[in-house]
Amino acid sequence: MPGSSTTPWTAAYTRLVADNVRHHRTRQGLSVQKLADRCTAMGLPMERSNLAKLESGHRASVTVPELLVLAHALNTPPLLLLAPLGRADSVEILPGVEAAPQEAVFWLDGTAPLVHGDDEGADARAELQSLRDHQRLVDEWSAHTRAAGAARARAEDEKDPHRAAWAEAARTQAEQAGHAADKIGHLRGTIRLRGLALPDVPPGLTHLDGPPFST
Repeated sequence: MPGSSTTPWTAAYTRLVADNVRHHRTRQGLSVQKLADRCTAMGLPMERSNLAKLESGHRASVTVPELLVLAHALNTPPLLLLAPLGRADSVEILPGVEAAPQEAVFWLDGTAPLVHGDDEGADARAELQSLRDHQRLVDEWSAHTRAAGAARARAEDEKDPHRAAWAEAARTQAEQAGHAADKIGHLRGTIRLRGLALPDVPPGLTHLDGPPFST
């Protein structure tokens, strides 16, 4: 069947994935049956024998759906089933292409190209970075907003002897939240220009989505 041929590399890489599955399973104290049950409960029926064959190297391939469900069942990022991070010096991440596990992970998550100095895929990586920056800034805004609210509550407590200090802390945190919101607004404009769907934002930031960003 087209696309289903097995090569030495596909078999070896499947064994690598199987080793990673077994590593994360045993580290969590899960039996093969328990992991198979978790996968089945998530909607991907998996027999214990099928999972055991994978872990013992008697299967020549693993499907993408299986990989994703196994990762979720193991509470492990999928890319950590694709690269032996911290447990090997190198991995043949593509046929004939050896890389350090960390380099493989950076390629898999879009942080860096697989080959140093290769700018192929730079636009796609920039899109991913924009989304990462957006999440980081939203987290930053949320933290400052919560801190401002907590400080404001202390400042309004007539029994608190440090009301003035808390009021100043609330002002500072609110100011920092405002700076983060400004950055989010600008970044959302950039994301829109890239033609990407805008990520969701908390209710306190929905005002940022005004008319299309223009230059």
